Amino acid sequence: MNRIPSFLRSAAVLALVAGFACSALADEVRVLAAAAFQPVVTAIAPAFEKRTGHKLALVAGTGGALAERIRGGEDFDLAVLPQPLLEALGKEGAVSDGSIIALARGRAERQDATVYAGAVSTSASNSQAALSLLILLASEETQAVLKNSGLAAP
Repeated sequence: MNRIPSFLRSAAVLALVAGFACSALADEVRVLAAAAFQPVVTAIAPAFEKRTGHKLALVAGTGGALAERIRGGEDFDLAVLPQPLLEALGKEGAVSDGSIIALARGRAERQDATVYAGAVSTSASNSQAALSLLILLASEETQAVLKNSGLAAP
């Protein structure tokens, strides 16, 4: 019989598991963020990457332009846009409607300030990395970053 020694079998299994672990750690979380929210995402990126091992790729633009890119089928994991745009995208099935969370209010001194919300894409609705980022953005830990960016809690 041609048997593989147990230590070689174990080494092969470990190499396979390590390969899967490394590829999981190398995941990239693609974020489409309204320009006003870009400084917040940029500021928390290092903490997110250190905690999760996932890289963050940010695409910033106007809310309307990013919403059109989403409608056009652009690939993303998380979107941070004005809440009415995300709600419309949720009704259209472009973002996971149940994941929409208010994150910040623009220009804290104005009563009618824009509320920015985050939502995961329908294709990333089971992505632990995207959900972890959304939770971090909604956490109290991010409140100081919001204030420094001219935003406030919703």
